[in-house]
Amino acid sequence: MPQAKLEDLVHQIREAAGSPERSLALRELLTDSQSRKQDLADAIADLEEDEVMMFEDETCSIWTCRYAPDIVFAPHEHCMSVHIAVYRGTEVEVLYKREPGQLRHGGNTLVQAGDVVRLGPEAIHAITADGDEQSCAIHVYEGPLTRIKRSLFDWTSGEQVEFSMENFHAMARRKVDMDEFRA
Repeated sequence: MPQAKLEDLVHQIREAAGSPERSLALRELLTDSQSRKQDLADAIADLEEDEVMMFEDETCSIWTCRYAPDIVFAPHEHCMSVHIAVYRGTEVEVLYKREPGQLRHGGNTLVQAGDVVRLGPEAIHAITADGDEQSCAIHVYEGPLTRIKRSLFDWTSGEQVEFSMENFHAMARRKVDMDEFRA
């Protein structure tokens, strides 16, 4: 039953992404989907992979995402707006600002189960889960994410690195090694 609810949500997202007021329609739909957050979290948790592209066309890319609390994925850009709906746990958006020759930590945003946030097309963020449990979320990008050229950023130098899933996973760090998470 949870998988059917996830498939239904994907269908609804596709319709909302084609509407004239795409951002507003996506936000309203994802906010409404929180009434089914337990079923959606269970469906995402049951998937074999931590990140699964459920759909992509010119209007949107829909991904399920699970993040572990001990790993932080490298700063990266999307070059388009993304809507993030968290159904279980807490996802941490580690925000960065681009400065000449470096990235500067710009703060963390906690997105808890039941929350929906939007990051704009200029956003650069690293990502992890908070607390002791894995987070489960849907990320909806306002365009074809896998068809555009985008970058990851070196943790130390801020230098751009071509985005690939291989680089994304290779550049991950353990959270205990991150200054942004120290009190």
